[in-house]
Amino acid sequence: MKTALLSVSDKTGILEFAQGLQKQGYRILSTGGTYKTLEGKITNLQEVSDFTGFPEGLDGRIKTLTPQIFGGILSLRDDKNHQAFCNANGLQNIDIVCVNLYPFKSTYEDSTKSFEDKVENIDIGGPSMIRAAAKNYEYCAPIVDPNDYAIVLQYLEKTQNLPLDYRKELATKVFEMTAHYDLLIAKFWAEETKTTEEKGQLRYGENPHQKAVTLADPFASGPLLVGAKQLNGKPLSYNNFGDASGALELALSFSPEEQAFAAIIKHATPCGAAIGKTISEAFNRAYKADPLSAFGGVIALNKRCNKATAEQIVSFFNEIVMAPDYDEDALAILKTKKNLRVLEIPNFSDGQTRDIVLKKVRGGTLAQDMDITLPVFESLAIPTKKQPTDTERQDLEIAWKLVKIVKSNAIVVVKDGIMIGKGGGQTSRVEAMDIALNHAGEKAQGAVIASDAFFPFPDSVESAGKAGISAIIQPGGSKGDAGVFAKCDELGISSILTNMRGFLH
Repeated sequence: MKTALLSVSDKTGILEFAQGLQKQGYRILSTGGTYKTLEGKITNLQEVSDFTGFPEGLDGRIKTLTPQIFGGILSLRDDKNHQAFCNANGLQNIDIVCVNLYPFKSTYEDSTKSFEDKVENIDIGGPSMIRAAAKNYEYCAPIVDPNDYAIVLQYLEKTQNLPLDYRKELATKVFEMTAHYDLLIAKFWAEETKTTEEKGQLRYGENPHQKAVTLADPFASGPLLVGAKQLNGKPLSYNNFGDASGALELALSFSPEEQAFAAIIKHATPCGAAIGKTISEAFNRAYKADPLSAFGGVIALNKRCNKATAEQIVSFFNEIVMAPDYDEDALAILKTKKNLRVLEIPNFSDGQTRDIVLKKVRGGTLAQDMDITLPVFESLAIPTKKQPTDTERQDLEIAWKLVKIVKSNAIVVVKDGIMIGKGGGQTSRVEAMDIALNHAGEKAQGAVIASDAFFPFPDSVESAGKAGISAIIQPGGSKGDAGVFAKCDELGISSILTNMRGFLH
């Protein structure tokens, strides 16, 4: 006889589901309120404590956390050792686990609930059971969504089993649910443990009326922002983290072994960026490109900060400086600005590592790989008659790395290793081009540009040509590519195609 364990906080449709399972020959195990809902209406019903031989205790904290439950969920049916262990210890297979969790979200949002009430609504057994079932999805189907009850019953009525692909869908829902559940608990805990801001509680979010916390990734490695060693200054704000994140990603794309690089970031956008023979030269070139915008910025260096660079940094107001390391005299100079946040980023030389970017939207969370992939610049296609010079190639590579952290639509202008113009966050690529070229001014003569997406029409290229741009790097792939390349040939502009887009929204 097959066994289904039903233990739900949300009782929607659970009686009908249990009755449907019973018709298919399932024995029903249940706990607490779910048992009371089903009692007298299901004939083949057994309370979990009777099944396990262990009483429910600790005010309900212990109900299902027993070997009898987890052995029955996790055993591999086709593994002789597993089955021998189960037989020797009297463990019975559990084939369906239907659980939805304690309503922590509603308790968390209820201002009348105490801290203790909220802690008590952190489910332990529920997440453990559904995660176990999801791990063993081939043999134990995890069900967390009442909308799946009817689908499950339809499959069972037709084939007495659930297809493997559908079992995977059910498992996916489990891990999505527990990820959201745990993230909310982590946020609650960080808000409630108001010891110091260093523990995750921020003064406020993007605006003063918004609450904010940092949630550290315990498994993260490499050059990290959350967990970086702060050597000076007041705690970072929500906006500081956002700006510093963009600055760090940009600095990490320039290998310290190959060239010194410095960037100044404002509102998550580079206002100054340059390479140099030394870190001091790189910073000086980045600053001089737009000293007006540099005020109050976030500075990222890809090499050890020396005395000369520190003296340049403290000559005007800055929010943050980050570097892989600092000379002692440089650090002493930076500490003369008591509010300047000085961050040491360990393991900087490890470069960029794969990570996940999360974005919360109403009703769910979007997850994607972090955009850290760079093209192999030496092997990119050149669809134009004019070939880029070595100097242009270097500037094009720099421009592409920069345009990836400018809000789309984005255009970046680079000359001699210095960003001299940018246009981003526009609804028209032509407008972004005009802003970038106006920003560069006369310096645009002989410069290069990067576009984070293809040019649908030749109009932007024509604007670039009038300003004296000599080379362009862009993804390509537009239906209008032929006309764009023809315009480049007409204007004597070389073009390189990355075959990858660099959108940042």
